[in-house]
Amino acid sequence: MSSSAPELDHERKFQPSREALEAFLKDIRSWTTPCVYDSGLPFAFTRTTYFDTDGLDFLDSCRAGHAQRLRLREYAGTADLALPPVLSGARFLELKKNTGARRSKVRVSLSADEAAALLSGGLPPEGSAAAQLLRQLPHAPVRPWVTAWYRRGTHRTHDAGVRITVDEDLVFALPPERSSLGEPATPSRLLERAPAILLEVKWRGSTPSWLEGLFWRLEPFETRGSKFEQGMRARLASTSSTQ
Repeated sequence: MSSSAPELDHERKFQPSREALEAFLKDIRSWTTPCVYDSGLPFAFTRTTYFDTDGLDFLDSCRAGHAQRLRLREYAGTADLALPPVLSGARFLELKKNTGARRSKVRVSLSADEAAALLSGGLPPEGSAAAQLLRQLPHAPVRPWVTAWYRRGTHRTHDAGVRITVDEDLVFALPPERSSLGEPATPSRLLERAPAILLEVKWRGSTPSWLEGLFWRLEPFETRGSKFEQGMRARLASTSSTQ
């Protein structure tokens, strides 16, 4: 199954202090509600593996101001933060493009076998939705380079026109080797820990007036960086140190 997501076509990112984040989350209560995707596993995590060519063409696109990223996104959860998160079995291959604050995304769902093929540097079966997406790539062939792992909280408006995510406990690691329902999801081959909180705000069409006012207070914390770029720096630094 393939889907495009131009409906949330604007995005801004911030790295707020804990105090600024708590104030922001308090202020958005009148317009948004927290999202709980699985009541049995209320603490949600995301595992995102980024792909690039040997020539780092996707990384170069970020430096050129028209960032393109290919990623395998998986979801995990736990009932208690003292327990290890496990994979939910939902996984998607996504091609995301950003130009300034504008964004677009195409995603296709993957089977465990298709994900395993990609994580090993191979290709999904010919004719699959994933294979069709790979044929659209501006750069090829690709292989997995780095994985980002983080705990994610999500808030959105009743019409889903605004979605706000808060990522904490971010770490970068070498890519996993497989993706199976119910297996432990936390990466084991760590490269770097990133203590900063990442707040992302995505919205459709014109910026709501209530959001404009909140952006004004967040502007000192705005960032143009991305997990992909930060993770690739950690991976390349690790590669250089072992040579």
